[in-house]
Amino acid sequence: MITCIAIDDEPKGLEVIKNHAGKTEFLDLLEVFTDPLKALSYLEQNNVDMIFLDINMPEIDGFKLLNHLPNDIDVIFTTAHSEYAIKSYEVEAVDYLLKPFDYSRFLLAVNKVKAKHSESSTTDQSRPFLFVNTGSAKEKILLDDISFIESDGNYVHYNTRERKYMVRASIKETLTLLPSSLFIQIHRSFIVSLKWIDKIEDNHAFIFGKEIPIGQIYKSEFLKRINNS
Repeated sequence: MITCIAIDDEPKGLEVIKNHAGKTEFLDLLEVFTDPLKALSYLEQNNVDMIFLDINMPEIDGFKLLNHLPNDIDVIFTTAHSEYAIKSYEVEAVDYLLKPFDYSRFLLAVNKVKAKHSESSTTDQSRPFLFVNTGSAKEKILLDDISFIESDGNYVHYNTRERKYMVRASIKETLTLLPSSLFIQIHRSFIVSLKWIDKIEDNHAFIFGKEIPIGQIYKSEFLKRINNS
């Protein structure tokens, strides 16, 4: 199911989208908004997959609104003005629906989003992962997303670009869960992903700006792995 909202200062435009979305079984239209600023407030508290977005609106136009949206939200522009078509593709909108549009054209646009999500889901399912116990839940982490793991007393922190997962475990226990082809311990408190190392300098490895020390007893094996990769 693809969750979505619609933003259009004209109620008639929203009625068309509600009618078309109601016929489409893989769409869940959560809310509609005539006020784009209220839509932004909603998005601060709620995650959606896609937005139907009008361009000409009094408070803020669709292109400016786009700058305030999360990057992972798919956008389909809906407008009565054909002159914005080229710009819509420059900002990587999924599609551009020129009003008035019928259900056939609407379905063509949303099927592009469906195909994109299906491809992403298939890709994620084929990527290696592990489940970690964060205390309140078991959470799935894709191995490719892990940049480094840091020891913190009786816990370790799995670091990705998006967030950090705290797990009750030792570095030694954690190392046994990870493929040696992708990860290596470089300090008594750190395991790093070889994939995400940006540079090695002055007995430190750098990952996304994080300076990670290289322990003396781990240095030789680490440099050997780097030289052979």
